[in-house]
Amino acid sequence: MKSYLIESLAPLVFRSGKPFGSVMSAQDMIFPLPSAGAGLIRYMGITQSKLPQVHNDLRNTKVDIALQDVEYQCVLATKSYGVYLAKYRSADDVKLYAPKPANSLYVENDEGEIDLIRLSPLAIEETCGSDLPTHLLYVQTVDKDGKPQVIKGKPKSGVNYWLLEDVVKWQKGDDLSYEQISKNGIASIPTEIRTHVAIDDESLGSQAGKLFQTASYDLGYKLNESQNIAERSFDDERLGFVVLSEQDLADDLATFGGERRLSHFKSVSTSLSAENNQTLLDGINKQHGFSLTFITPCIFAQGYLPAWIDKDSMTGTLPNSQVKVRLKAVASERWQAVSGWDSLLWQPKAMRKAVSAGSVYWFELIDEMDLATLQRLQQPLADDGYDQNDGFGMAIVAPHSFN
Repeated sequence: MKSYLIESLAPLVFRSGKPFGSVMSAQDMIFPLPSAGAGLIRYMGITQSKLPQVHNDLRNTKVDIALQDVEYQCVLATKSYGVYLAKYRSADDVKLYAPKPANSLYVENDEGEIDLIRLSPLAIEETCGSDLPTHLLYVQTVDKDGKPQVIKGKPKSGVNYWLLEDVVKWQKGDDLSYEQISKNGIASIPTEIRTHVAIDDESLGSQAGKLFQTASYDLGYKLNESQNIAERSFDDERLGFVVLSEQDLADDLATFGGERRLSHFKSVSTSLSAENNQTLLDGINKQHGFSLTFITPCIFAQGYLPAWIDKDSMTGTLPNSQVKVRLKAVASERWQAVSGWDSLLWQPKAMRKAVSAGSVYWFELIDEMDLATLQRLQQPLADDGYDQNDGFGMAIVAPHSFN
């Protein structure tokens, strides 16, 4: 897979799909969906003659008819993994970030400082009731030794995007501090609000009383604040988005997001993980379990439950393998709405509910895992093949023991 950086030349707009109003805020913005990155890759492939042109007569046709078109199938078969938040200095110095894992909690202690608390699946007492599906464990706060821990402090908001390396360390069981997460991570993506006016088509003047706003991600260089104005300077790092794809594309200009705002599209050197797969596989088989931490939203046919897991027994077979597993626990934030615009069929896509990025699933091994199965888990895990090509369901795999 090749990595491509989207370096914005203007604030980028990604609307949440809420009804468009005159007043906007940061809540009306969403992180770009994997399908947006896939659409950009396919558009660049078509414009650079790496993919076939799609006939305009497919517009406003039925989906089942459009899917029979050979060129359309070729475009949809193009795989794309992303979108990921990145911080970079140059094409050779790019760091990837992922949403905060759902099995982490920020809590304010008695000294007013913030502690990073781990959540892990544990059995509850028999006298306790729960509306969880049968066979699922309760996700609880635990201490450094994995024992239940009573937390008296209040949950706090904090860093929303972790350095990808810190996510891997956290899921491997490393003891991280909030100071480390805060130093390496990103609290939020800067947002810009712009006010616009409606233009009369005949006079080309503004129409009285017709104002509206757009919210966008401002990914430009940031000014270091200093009491001495003469000492203020811009950071040597800035934010961007990274998409991985099998397509070999040339550096170019691109429009990413709404309002057709320009970005540089350039090849960079980065990867999702540098860990040795054989070492990871040995750890999973030794501990007889593993966790999946989704770093992109994932769309399952059964809501939060993968199609390859039986909802009654919570057992199933991992995709494209004979390895049987048992789902033990799930830590997930609120579901995420997934929609968009189909530029080939020229019609809006139906809204679907996705498991949000940052969600964590724990599985117990019934059979021993092999290397081919592990490599399959490092690819998109959405149930539908087209969603897999778009990059829905990318996950970090880590060993986990239930003893």
